[in-house]
Amino acid sequence: MSIYGPFVLTSLGIIGNILSILIFLSPRYRRQSSHFYLLSLAISDLCFLCINLIEDTFRNHNELYQSRINILDHSSPIICIFVQYARNTTRLLSSWIVVSFTIERLLVVYYPLKRVIICRRKIARLVVLSLFIMSLLININVPFHYGIINLSNHFEIEETICDILPQYRSIYMRFAISAMVTVYLLPMCIISLVNMLICSKLWRKSLLTEKDENHEIFKQRQKINNSRRLGSLLGSFSRSHLSKTPSNAINRVQQCQTLRLSALNKCQSIGSLITSDANTTQVNSNFWPDRRQNHSNSHSISNPSFTYTAHTKQSPTCVKNYIQSRANRVTVTLLLVSCSFLLLNSPYCVVWLANYVHGFRIAALKSIKELTELFMLTNFCINFLLYCASGKVFRNELMYILRCQWKELYNRNEGDRRGSYKSRPQYNIQLQESQIKRRTTNGVVKKQNYYPFKN
Repeated sequence: MSIYGPFVLTSLGIIGNILSILIFLSPRYRRQSSHFYLLSLAISDLCFLCINLIEDTFRNHNELYQSRINILDHSSPIICIFVQYARNTTRLLSSWIVVSFTIERLLVVYYPLKRVIICRRKIARLVVLSLFIMSLLININVPFHYGIINLSNHFEIEETICDILPQYRSIYMRFAISAMVTVYLLPMCIISLVNMLICSKLWRKSLLTEKDENHEIFKQRQKINNSRRLGSLLGSFSRSHLSKTPSNAINRVQQCQTLRLSALNKCQSIGSLITSDANTTQVNSNFWPDRRQNHSNSHSISNPSFTYTAHTKQSPTCVKNYIQSRANRVTVTLLLVSCSFLLLNSPYCVVWLANYVHGFRIAALKSIKELTELFMLTNFCINFLLYCASGKVFRNELMYILRCQWKELYNRNEGDRRGSYKSRPQYNIQLQESQIKRRTTNGVVKKQNYYPFKN
């Protein structure tokens, strides 16, 4: 269990983090600051898992099978110090990256109008760079405390191991306590508090949104009922008026028909100028069913020959709802990552503190500690599964990698096209000037009238 469990977890985590890095480097994910945080987190987790595979897994395998694959223990002191320094730095960096994007989500949820200012990729780069420098400074003691130590086993064979130097083991526990506080306890407290604030704010927003939707539905029903009553009153009035003055009514009906025919001709001439993004002569096919559905609800002038409906536009409310839903999806993904950090690291912290209180002398607590280390190791491996479960765009980008379609994945124009076409349902309707036909008549150039319904 101490060999194959960490080996399987570490191998799967390395593969998942490599795939995450490849996806977050694609043009589709180069826009938001949250994706830069996730890219940095994947790189940090990948470095930690590679070092853990070389150090712990290979060392445990060597102790059981004498395979001598513990390459770190047979390396030079410089490599030993560098690997231990990188291990402690990346472990601390991963924890505080999770804290940083959790705090960013808190600011976005509480101040949505300043989201463009808060979620700048330049700010995310500065934050990650500051965290990296802070991690290097906090672990500045590691190069002085670690080195190659000579050991003798029961086979009377000289062995070496990359570990803490004997002269510094008396003060090692103080640095271990400080590492536990800075890597796990303090980030977990901050993430717990911030996640509670985010969830409470989102819950209050959902209640307000539901109340507004119910009020809007009630107003629409009132409008429909009022329009039906008005229509029935106008119908009864027109029937009574027609029965009294049939000749005048016939003349008015004929006038209305001529006005409707002229309006239809104008609409047909304008409709020839309306084109979609494909430069066709009609509106996008996704747009016309909505007009047909709204045909009966809109105010129209109809007779047995045709029906004229007013042109509908995409309301700003739809765009606002789309932006809000996209921000909510990112918030859910980041909340999943931060909650998994809490759930998987909490058992390890509790058992480690219990071992510290008892002086690391109880064998049962030591075995439980080995089990909780698997949960702690899972925290560096599970993010890829969370991205796949919560992100449809992430799954689409993953399919490009699995199909080895690298050109489609890293093509900037293709990424922009997929982002605008798949993620956001929009209708781009524009007027295109028709080409002016020219013909010569005895050296005189004549232009056709641009608006055929004008005199």
